[in-house]
Amino acid sequence: MEAINLIDSFAEFKELKNIDRATLMRVLEDIFRNMLIKRYGTDENFDIIINIDKGDLEICINLSRATTRWEKK
Repeated sequence: MEAINLIDSFAEFKELKNIDRATLMRVLEDIFRNMLIKRYGTDENFDIIINIDKGDLEICINLSRATTRWEKK
């Protein structure tokens, strides 16, 4: 999906639901955190970065906080 489509989708959703930008960002982060919990059992080792203006979304694993599942060997 192109970034411009994400930006348009975010703007449309924000207008339809009449929510502010901070709430939209929190909702999106909660959605992705719940997906991580469902898949890996926890979200504590992940950083989620959302930039609504640019249409960017990053999900990064933080290896310094990772536990037994991703231990360095």
